[in-house]
Amino acid sequence: MTVYPNHPQATDVVLGGSISRGDAVLGGIEAVKQQLSQNPSSSPLSLNAKIAALHNALNYRQKGIAILIQALDDEVWEIHQTAYSLLEKHAATQAESALTHYSIRLAKELLNRYEAGNRAFSRANLSGICLQWEILSEIDLSDANLSGAYLNRVDLTGAILKGANFNQTILNGVELSQANLSHANLTGVSLKETNLSQAELTEANLRGADFSNANLQEANLTQGIISWANLSNANLSQANFTEANLVGANLMGADLSDANLRGAKLKGVKLTDANLDNADYDEHTDFPVGFSDYDKLREIG
Repeated sequence: MTVYPNHPQATDVVLGGSISRGDAVLGGIEAVKQQLSQNPSSSPLSLNAKIAALHNALNYRQKGIAILIQALDDEVWEIHQTAYSLLEKHAATQAESALTHYSIRLAKELLNRYEAGNRAFSRANLSGICLQWEILSEIDLSDANLSGAYLNRVDLTGAILKGANFNQTILNGVELSQANLSHANLTGVSLKETNLSQAELTEANLRGADFSNANLQEANLTQGIISWANLSNANLSQANFTEANLVGANLMGADLSDANLRGAKLKGVKLTDANLDNADYDEHTDFPVGFSDYDKLREIG
């Protein structure tokens, strides 16, 4: 999927300035309707003009919201995604029913596009989407909004999820081996018993996440924020925690054999019954107070 520079994101403001009572933007509501009715949407110039018109529709309150709701049924991915993002941010209450129906349609369209060979969904807004037992391996969802999504047993092996937002996402039994989750937001997310072997989690925000009994063998968590996360009984063998922040994390019973702990912050970490055999550390590794099992580790100069 082609990414257009004017495609709206969750932090975008409405084109044309703030919404004021009685404002007329770009020739009024009729001009907005006229711009959206023009065909085709195939050229970037035409598509960007329509996206701008959708932004401007918000300046006309209920009439503009009605236009955005209608745009949810547009055949062009960028158009209905734009309308969804704008309604979700500015008029979720007024368009609640329409947004619910769109979310159902979006799941079907995503799967149809994937089955047809499309893997590029960078920056897609999939918030609230419900998917179960689907295979979406190697899909590109970098910088996608997956907040509030329900992903039950979805296969995301090798998926590109860089910078994706998983706020309040349910990821029961998701397959994430070899997935790229660098810079992703997984704060407080439950990933119990999930397979994240060889996953890329560099600089990911995993604060308070639940990785109990998960498989993170050979995962790269360099400079990750893993503070207060639950990693009890997790397989962390050969995982890379270089300069990661693990303050307050629960690593009880975890397998950290051959893990890289160089420069890791481990203050307040619970290590009871953890396997630290041949784990690497250096002078910058910050161990918890009272730690004494240095004989199990390998100091790297």
